Amino acid sequence: MRVMFNSSTVARVATAAFVVLSLPVVAAMSGPSSATPQASGRLNPIIAAQEKGLPIFGIAHPAIVARGAGRGGAAATPPATPPPPAPPIVLADAAKETVAYTRADYLFTSGTSETFLNYLKEITAAGGSARTHPFVAKIGIFHANPENSTSAIVRQLNAGHVSVNMEGVESAQEVRDVVKAMRFVSAGGTRPETGLENAAAYWGLTIDQYKQKADVWPLNKNGELLIGAIVESIEGLAKVREIAAEPAVAQIFAGYGTLGGVFRGDPEGREAAAAKILAACKEFKKPCGFPTNNPAEMEQRMKEGWSVFIMQRRDEAGLAAIETGRKLGKR
Repeated sequence: MRVMFNSSTVARVATAAFVVLSLPVVAAMSGPSSATPQASGRLNPIIAAQEKGLPIFGIAHPAIVARGAGRGGAAATPPATPPPPAPPIVLADAAKETVAYTRADYLFTSGTSETFLNYLKEITAAGGSARTHPFVAKIGIFHANPENSTSAIVRQLNAGHVSVNMEGVESAQEVRDVVKAMRFVSAGGTRPETGLENAAAYWGLTIDQYKQKADVWPLNKNGELLIGAIVESIEGLAKVREIAAEPAVAQIFAGYGTLGGVFRGDPEGREAAAAKILAACKEFKKPCGFPTNNPAEMEQRMKEGWSVFIMQRRDEAGLAAIETGRKLGKR
């Protein structure tokens, strides 16, 4: 299905099919202030909130490409009267919608395409930047394919992302390997010191300034990049304390969706796995992340002690969940 996006409509998020929400609701929830209270000199608002011990909220960004085009299979039955094609998504409109919403601390994406890079340019033109609308994305399971994951790290950071979320982490060594991939060659890592123009521009820095800031926090207290480790396997659960103890891990997430498959037909086992992850976070004083999609889930998980949240649906329930979290977190 193609998605219309204009100044009065919030389109689906590019990474999933979400409920459409009218822009006036978003504007009403945005408020006049910036998303996150930033520490003096701090560029990354996720780190600024975390340094203050505040809960952190992320949400997927509006769609920047039409969905469903060209995906019909041979067995698909076309409707008797096909609907008229929707007009293409206008990146400038998507960017304005992005900048208008200031209640989240970060945006979740999978994008590093040319379209995504142009979207970031439009966000900049609309008054946004990494300081106000930072982007976070997953990489693949590092131990399954280090070469592909390393390439993804470089591609995402060079696009301007501020965080690397590692899928399926099963050891502290994997985290150390990712640190090396994120750090520039001059800092002892393997990240090339070329191709930094887009990242520097979105951060609002010169390339030299970007190179000074683009290091892994909290290993480098002045760094502005961070690592989130997602635990979502039996092996990861067995090593969760080792992973949580790793100094480079800034946040730990329960891969709750994947754990649903691991503990298929065993909801109690799935919840016990989540509780084990949360216990390790508390033991090693690391913020612990959980996917929440409505106010009730937000209230439940905050009471349990989770403090980093991703709203996987950019709909009324997801936006209301952020408002619930902000109220409970006194933000």
